[in-house]
Amino acid sequence: MKNGNSYIYKSSNAGLSLVYLLETEVQRIKKIKWSKRNGKDSKMALVFESIALTQGVKTDAARRYANCSNIPNMVDNINKKIMSLGLMIVRVDPWGVPPNADFHHWYLVEAPIMNVPVQMAVNDPIM
Repeated sequence: MKNGNSYIYKSSNAGLSLVYLLETEVQRIKKIKWSKRNGKDSKMALVFESIALTQGVKTDAARRYANCSNIPNMVDNINKKIMSLGLMIVRVDPWGVPPNADFHHWYLVEAPIMNVPVQMAVNDPIM
């Protein structure tokens, strides 16, 4: 259980836990995080849906599904919204393929917990 939601975690080659969401869970997250425009889902919501429902989706397939040309920029914005749910989207470059944006694979993973050390500032009073 994470934030009252039931996610299914499986390990991946990328070293992160893949998250498999049910269709109803994806719809709930879309409804919470993104508003509809003229009765249709926003492009961000469609990109999130394509990646969440199809782990390892290629960039060109996500582009066609969401009618969005800049998937990497859209994923950066999506990550800002879903990080509070403990989720994150990562890009994995395939092996043996020349560098080409159409061949990146996108995965929904559990966001790694960062441990950031907190130190006193130089001008803080010493007790």
